[in-house]
Amino acid sequence: MTIVMIGNPNVGKSLVLNRLTGSNFIVSNYAGTSLEISEAVLNLPNNKIKIIDTPGVYSVFSIGQDQQIIKDLLEKEKPELIINVLDAANLERNLLLSFELKELGIPMLLLVNQIDRARRIGLQIQRERLENIMGAPVVFFSAVTGEGLMELMQMLEKDTTDINRPSSIESFFKQENCCECTFQCRECSIGSESCLGSEDFRRAEMARYTAQLVVHRQSEAQRYWIDKIGKLLDRPLSGTLILLVLVFLSFFVLLKFIELSEGPISALLNPLNLIIEQFVANLLPPGIVNNVLSKAIPEGLIIPFTIIMPAMLMVSLLMSVLEDTGLLPRYSVALERVGRLFGVSGQAVIPLSLGFGCRTPAIMATRLMPTMAERFIVITLLSIVIPCAATIGVMAAVISAFHASLLVLFITMLTVLMILGFIISHLMPREEVFVYELPPLRIPGKSNVLKKVRLRFAGFFTEVLPLLLVMNIIIRALMESGFFKLFHSMEGFTRALFGIPADAFVAVLVTMFQRYLAPLVLLNINLTPREATIAIAMISLSLPCLPVMVMTVREIGAQGLVKILVMGIITSFLVGTGLNLILPG
Repeated sequence: MTIVMIGNPNVGKSLVLNRLTGSNFIVSNYAGTSLEISEAVLNLPNNKIKIIDTPGVYSVFSIGQDQQIIKDLLEKEKPELIINVLDAANLERNLLLSFELKELGIPMLLLVNQIDRARRIGLQIQRERLENIMGAPVVFFSAVTGEGLMELMQMLEKDTTDINRPSSIESFFKQENCCECTFQCRECSIGSESCLGSEDFRRAEMARYTAQLVVHRQSEAQRYWIDKIGKLLDRPLSGTLILLVLVFLSFFVLLKFIELSEGPISALLNPLNLIIEQFVANLLPPGIVNNVLSKAIPEGLIIPFTIIMPAMLMVSLLMSVLEDTGLLPRYSVALERVGRLFGVSGQAVIPLSLGFGCRTPAIMATRLMPTMAERFIVITLLSIVIPCAATIGVMAAVISAFHASLLVLFITMLTVLMILGFIISHLMPREEVFVYELPPLRIPGKSNVLKKVRLRFAGFFTEVLPLLLVMNIIIRALMESGFFKLFHSMEGFTRALFGIPADAFVAVLVTMFQRYLAPLVLLNINLTPREATIAIAMISLSLPCLPVMVMTVREIGAQGLVKILVMGIITSFLVGTGLNLILPG
């Protein structure tokens, strides 16, 4: 896939490219000119994208060397998508180019950059209205803070052929209804020296009218209270205390939501579970296939909805609110001193927090880190320690089913996080000074939050649910076939070393495929509270799953993955052995 980035001069296209690709780009002179073209490759889980940055222009239809280069580039590369980068604080002037690009007929995405600066001066942009007017998706972005990075990457994963619609405003500004420019209109967004005729005048008027519709200024009273709260949060002591309280409340709300939703969802879906089980049992002849599918299919469909779906939904909502309010970067500052213990800056809190939703995009977000050493440390912690939303949901089910100790599990994970980070940080010392620009606090837009939740939560239906169904069938087939009995010879070893049965040790090995699949094995065997506590701790602190492995190789190479795998195996075994020695029998 090929993408071309086009925008006015000084809108931050190069910074966007740096943020998106981790500064891994090449610069070359365009053939026959002295102008430089930047090109980079972005490796996404399901897509490899070539991104080409172009010289800043105000128009693609005017005559000039820069404009001709862009025309030749579009003709030669035939890109599947144009990313039109706009300056959020100068939207009217930038939209003039957007309407020109719209006429090219190439799928386009509007990247509204420097959104943090626009908010700082009291500008509010109605994203949904802008999307409807332009007939193209809009992403709010900040190359400084990283806002919008994950959303942009998720959009680039999708099919871009049908993302554009006709502009809803063009029908009101038809060329035949537009008078010729008299060069005397004070309202026009372009100067008289650039105004060439009715077509240019029409686009200029569309840009001016669109900006009037979508850009609003905050009231003085609203800005006053937001500034007061921002100053309180930005003080070292009060800000840190408030942010820590918010973290506690977030996790409390998350666990309560999972607990309260599980009962009603189970009651609602249990009749469906029985219907599916009976239907499959009657459809197939008696035998092992019937036994496997009649149990595995209902379990694989119902368990994700009762356990994993609530966790993913709430984590997606909490992360979207934290991003849109500007609180997430403030956690970076508040946790800077803690981060020093791990050899990383406070910025690490952003990818680590995203990991609680899904660790695959969180690993891409490690591009926020200033050095490769810090990226390796954060990716290691994400791979071994941080549970994703789906894992949290299944872990909650195991803890509830076997009355495992949540306190022991929490203390163990926190201890491993500190020890592992401390060891790696001393092997890879950090030298850079932490400097970070805080975006202003803001009231999150409902439509923007819901859109982010929808994007993040979509993975439940496209990835988690199908994979859980398939893997649940495989696990049930292995159980029915007696495959797990082959590990019974290890019973003496696993009980002596870890204090768990061999079947539970198999669950630890399953983490290599998907971490949240491993607890499903535990749910199908009988465990004491002590055994369940040790087993779930070993699963939570073990190997990265297969998608995370793939992303790790793409980001830091195969050698980095091998180091993480070795550390994951050692960590899991040490945790199991340690808990077996510490916990009373």
